[in-house]
Amino acid sequence: MRKIKINHRGLLSIAFYFLLLTSYFSLLSCGYHMVGSKLLPFNSITVKPVQNKTYEPRLEERLHNALSKEFINEGIEVKGSGGDTVLEATITTFELGAIAAVDDKVKEQVLTMRVHIKLNDRGKITEFKSMESPIKITFQTTGTVSDSVAEKERATDKACSEIAKEIVGRIVMTYAK
Repeated sequence: MRKIKINHRGLLSIAFYFLLLTSYFSLLSCGYHMVGSKLLPFNSITVKPVQNKTYEPRLEERLHNALSKEFINEGIEVKGSGGDTVLEATITTFELGAIAAVDDKVKEQVLTMRVHIKLNDRGKITEFKSMESPIKITFQTTGTVSDSVAEKERATDKACSEIAKEIVGRIVMTYAK
């Protein structure tokens, strides 16, 4: 008699993929669908120049770049003009606050940035007011002045990126309703 070797890992892998596919198709048959940029009613967007109502220099460029990048990541074409939808953003708040100090020297700061958004989709206006990053953006202020400035710049870019992700996520959820 010959013994047959069974590869249990291979069988488990096949069972897992079969279960995954079965779950996916059963969700589709129940009327559920995956939310993503493919379901948005527009293929392109014009991100107007960002208005900066703060004294922080170049903030409007950073947020504009972050928004454009996030829409591109979602498969939406970003146009200088003539997009299916137009997005206007206004930065209303940019604040730094101390959250840690030793011997009257600030060691860590928190960055708060708020943005108003207005989306015009063929005459239908949607607004999101006072949007900010869903996570706290902090940075170290120890070391030299140039080190602290570099940390602040990185934190500012992160805040812009996180706010852009939040904006795109809210837009997707608005159209998913």
